[in-house]
Amino acid sequence: SRRQRQMCIRDSHYIIDKITTKTKGNNMANLFWGLFIGFVLNGLCALIAMINGDFTLRFSQFEIFRAFGLFFAVFVQSSAEELLCRGFMYQRLLKSTNSPAFAIIFNSLFFAALHLFNNGMSILPFYCILIFGVFASMLVYYFDSLWMVMGLHAMWNFTQSILFGLPNSGINVPYSIFKIGGSVKGSFAYNTVFGLEGTILSCALMSICCVALYLWKSKKNKEETVLN
Repeated sequence: SRRQRQMCIRDSHYIIDKITTKTKGNNMANLFWGLFIGFVLNGLCALIAMINGDFTLRFSQFEIFRAFGLFFAVFVQSSAEELLCRGFMYQRLLKSTNSPAFAIIFNSLFFAALHLFNNGMSILPFYCILIFGVFASMLVYYFDSLWMVMGLHAMWNFTQSILFGLPNSGINVPYSIFKIGGSVKGSFAYNTVFGLEGTILSCALMSICCVALYLWKSKKNKEETVLN
């Protein structure tokens, strides 16, 4: 009925607010911070893998309109996953249980499950995507910014697949600015099927990010409590 639809919209209004600028954390600064973090984390993984001799990169081509068009496509696809997992599911779970830890873990498990049928999926890639989801959820919890994790997710995917031409969660894209040249080998830093994800390096890096974010915010909250 019309009344039920109105009640449903009203009940979900807080989720809509978490997507828009009505939420203070959704601003351009946090969006760009997310883009920066995504680029640095993925770039660091790629750099370590290249230093380890897992692959080399050669410049292939740069078509500005195609590159920006693909960035837009990657941003839309990544943001859609964030809207589902960190926008809808996380916010619903947080409101219904009032338990940030439960909301973070459950939506991250769901996020990882979305990738179960990707090429090369195994225990290590699953954990990597799970801990990425935990890190993204913690950013939403601490910064109250869905835009930040949209930027993080989009730039991680774009850097890995479109910039470096590497598999992204087991998926290969035909166009990339750089391409792999010479021999390729798998190691602690690179999975030949899954990409930079699904490795001991990326799992450790994401785990460290989660712990560092938690410790930093805990210390900051204690300092603010003392000052107040």
